[in-house]
Amino acid sequence: MKPEIGIIECTNSSNCLQVLKNADMDPSCRVHKSPANKISENLLRRRVFNWFLRLGIQLFSFILPSEAYRKFMVNDSEKRYAQGRWNYLREASESHRYSLIVGCCQLYTPPHRRVLDIGCGEGILTARLAQYGSYVGVDMNATAIAMAANQAKEDTVFVQANAESFEPLDQFDVIVFNESLHYIPNPTGVFDKYLTFLARGGVVIVSMFHVSPARLVWKHIRASGMIELTRVTINNELGITTVATFTNVRERL
Repeated sequence: MKPEIGIIECTNSSNCLQVLKNADMDPSCRVHKSPANKISENLLRRRVFNWFLRLGIQLFSFILPSEAYRKFMVNDSEKRYAQGRWNYLREASESHRYSLIVGCCQLYTPPHRRVLDIGCGEGILTARLAQYGSYVGVDMNATAIAMAANQAKEDTVFVQANAESFEPLDQFDVIVFNESLHYIPNPTGVFDKYLTFLARGGVVIVSMFHVSPARLVWKHIRASGMIELTRVTINNELGITTVATFTNVRERL
């Protein structure tokens, strides 16, 4: 027999003690029973939904031309911020990716690191970084930047701009492209542009979901002359993501 968790609703307060002992003894009391495996059923339904979603996203990226798929993702991203559908980025399913990015920052750069986050969204990475000397977050989405603004302070700046036109005023120890390069019209050109703002011995951290446009970006990065320090692949119910760290100084190997 499956264990059950019940919520008791009683219309006759004088019989409550009796009802707690045996809910079937008084017809004026009703027990709303919820099977203990209800959570498991919900989890199974969510996993099935995510499996089909994951399959659809990957197939869609191969069926559509790269530029059409990129525009679709940009439009969908804006709707997600407006409707609160990016909230899952704060859940455990995404913590592995953020933990890897933060870990690489801490491993390869000093505590007073200068961070440039291209495609910062609502500033989730800022909250996870324990220490930094300065942080600049850039995103084209006005809603995302408005959400991030409450974290702004003297050493933390958020800018609404697209990656192609934004011009940094400093060199950086860490440049992060966290699920952003494949949203940009010219991702390889933008990647090369920001390398000129990377301090000597600094690192570039790139995270990309496994979709068709990402393959071309990875191919370009490998051919750019940057030296790969780490590469980790995350495979969960939402799909497959690769997080890689690169440097411009061979001595770091």
